[in-house]
Amino acid sequence: MLNIKFEFRKGIFFIRLFGDLNKKTYQRKETYLKELIENNSFKYIVLNTNYLNTIDLDGVSYITKILLTTNNSNCNLVICDKSKLFKTLLNNNIPSIEDELEVL
Repeated sequence: MLNIKFEFRKGIFFIRLFGDLNKKTYQRKETYLKELIENNSFKYIVLNTNYLNTIDLDGVSYITKILLTTNNSNCNLVICDKSKLFKTLLNNNIPSIEDELEVL
């Protein structure tokens, strides 16, 4: 199961992913999140993956889709990733932090 929580604070849109990120769980929420990013003029988006239990290759693909959506919407995406998994997999293409407080 995947839960996504949103918060807009100090001009930054926070997306927090909780649970398991795989093909079965993200497909239900993919369109909603894409429309939310495209229809709002967020300048900065922080994607927090620290609360994920598991992730598969489809989940990594979903993260890259979020990156493409933010690039097309002229947003700056920062990923919150304690494990540095996405920093390694995506070849440092996304700025990475360990804790949300670093972005404030």
